[in-house]
Amino acid sequence: MGSNVKIPLFKPSDLDAAIGNFFDGFSKVIVAIAILIGTLQLDSDIVFGTMMPGLVVGALVLHLGLWWYYRQIAIKRNDPDLVAIPAGLQAGRLFIWLFSIMLPVYTVTGDPMLAFKVGVLSHFIGGFIFVIGAFIVPHILKVVPAGALFGALAGGAMAFMFLQSLDGILQMPVVGWTSLMILFVIYFGKVDVKLPAAFIAIGVSAIVAWAMGSMSFGAVTDSLTNIGFYLPKTTFNIFSSEVISATIPYLPIIIVFSVNEVITGIQAVEQARECGDTHFEYTKPIMIAGVASMVSALFGNPIALGLYWGYPGWKEIESGTGYHLGIAGLYAFIGLTGLAAIINAFIPEATVLPILVFIGMSSIVQAFEVVESKYYPAVILALSPVLIDFIMSNAAEGALPGLMELKAGSAFLGMIFGAILVFIIDNEWINVTYTSLIALGLTLIGMVHSVGIIGTETYAPSKEFIIVYIVTAIVFFILDKMNFNRKTEA
Repeated sequence: MGSNVKIPLFKPSDLDAAIGNFFDGFSKVIVAIAILIGTLQLDSDIVFGTMMPGLVVGALVLHLGLWWYYRQIAIKRNDPDLVAIPAGLQAGRLFIWLFSIMLPVYTVTGDPMLAFKVGVLSHFIGGFIFVIGAFIVPHILKVVPAGALFGALAGGAMAFMFLQSLDGILQMPVVGWTSLMILFVIYFGKVDVKLPAAFIAIGVSAIVAWAMGSMSFGAVTDSLTNIGFYLPKTTFNIFSSEVISATIPYLPIIIVFSVNEVITGIQAVEQARECGDTHFEYTKPIMIAGVASMVSALFGNPIALGLYWGYPGWKEIESGTGYHLGIAGLYAFIGLTGLAAIINAFIPEATVLPILVFIGMSSIVQAFEVVESKYYPAVILALSPVLIDFIMSNAAEGALPGLMELKAGSAFLGMIFGAILVFIIDNEWINVTYTSLIALGLTLIGMVHSVGIIGTETYAPSKEFIIVYIVTAIVFFILDKMNFNRKTEA
């Protein structure tokens, strides 16, 4: 290849990559906003005036840094087709920070600002771990058995992503179930879609929420007051003695999950190597992600940043290095103008929580996929302490009102939900209909979702779950008649 090859700043295929990467990350932002305002009761001025501009700072450092880094490699190699490794907001640490650090602090203290600052400091510490992690994590992996490491991570995923999110879904079951089923059909049913699955699920279930009267235009009107231009603000008060003292008990969580995401970054680079790009190395990209996290934390952003899997997909669509420029621009436009507030006003929390359920399930599955079957008992034992901690911390009556919907007839419900997902995975839509009708019958006689059975004084079946099962049966019956996504067997 000649030495005068021109490396394009941005090419048409970079647009597809930029939009796809941005919307994948921004779906996590929507979830975070909903939880911070809805669950942690954080003031919207902090969310849109401090956190979002801080997120923009992190996105600019991350994506501009990676663009420059990979562009220099392309120039050095005279390779105009070089593809940059994707990066963005990390779901794992984001939701662990929210549910296993910030929410407990808020629950104990009743102080949303302290909880927010602890989350931001956790992000700063996680960024520091990233900076040094590229050098020491390979050595850690030689010492700590995979079953122990990933088992502990699975415990966190089971408790704080799966169960905590499921509780929120079941408090608005029709809306949450709609979003959950769409995600299951697309992800587990292997349906090819043009838009990110998360946005399809959020969009459709948000329409359902508005149709049911669960949302108010008053919130949309109020959100207009957040439109403006927000400059990033430094948040050096995260280093106060109060915040540091409140953060110290969560250091084990911060360290373990940050190390896990460093491993994810290493695996992201390994994906590129498996595609033939063996000249990529992981130290500098992971350090860029760590620096971006530390800098954005200093401007009030608790949302973690890191490298993504998915390099083969970006290579397949022939993207280059310039898509990182596009992502940076999109985050700046949304994050500095307050437009995120309007988007959030249209979307209830129950529409986005299924994303966490899916991520939690995937994380739990991964814990078993990365170890040999003989180590499964070790994974189960390693995940138990975190799960037990979550259960004991929420043992008070009424602490998890959504999960109480599963108390009556839990054995039946376990089989019903499990069967529905099996049939979705196999694209056996009519069997989902049959299972839903069985669930409807059990609900109507009071065997599930009711304290007492029909004919007793305590008979009180859940009207929302009656709607859930009727609609599910109808929708999957229609999918079956359409031969939707039916694979032709060889």
